Amino acid sequence: MTVSPFDYEATLLACARGDQKAFQRLYEYEAPRMLALGMSMLGQRAAAEELVCDTFVLVWKNAESFDASSGKGRAWLYSILRYRALKRLRQSSSYTLKGATSSESLPVLTPEPGQSATSLLNALTRLDESQRHPILMAFYKGYSYEQIATRLKISPIQARMRAQVGLSHLRELRQA
Repeated sequence: MTVSPFDYEATLLACARGDQKAFQRLYEYEAPRMLALGMSMLGQRAAAEELVCDTFVLVWKNAESFDASSGKGRAWLYSILRYRALKRLRQSSSYTLKGATSSESLPVLTPEPGQSATSLLNALTRLDESQRHPILMAFYKGYSYEQIATRLKISPIQARMRAQVGLSHLRELRQA
């Protein structure tokens, strides 16, 4: 188990005070990972680069709204990224959401403090396939529960339950 050398909460609080160097450190540390996720969700590098830029503009403008008592700094960053990516996907002609659940109800996967991305991936591989697929489809592809259900040929309720049970097991595996 590795401890993250980066303190997201302190950095976001510094950004809220207008600390440009803190913002630069945040960008340099997290932008490559955000770009990878953006490319996975949007499928195009140029669109992913624009998504990351938009996300960081929003982070800078809204850093004062980050509340460390209500969640982790990294999760807050990725919620902004995912929201913007899903918004872009909804606006594209090749993506339609019919009765989709809100993005807030979809899984958010970020390594917990003291854990590496490798430990997260190891825990994911230990999940049952029926639980792992809905989580990955929601996180990496930005699919709604309805879209997951369609692709897996199950009901949206089953898709949601599988993802929730999978997330619960994932937390247990990562704490073990």
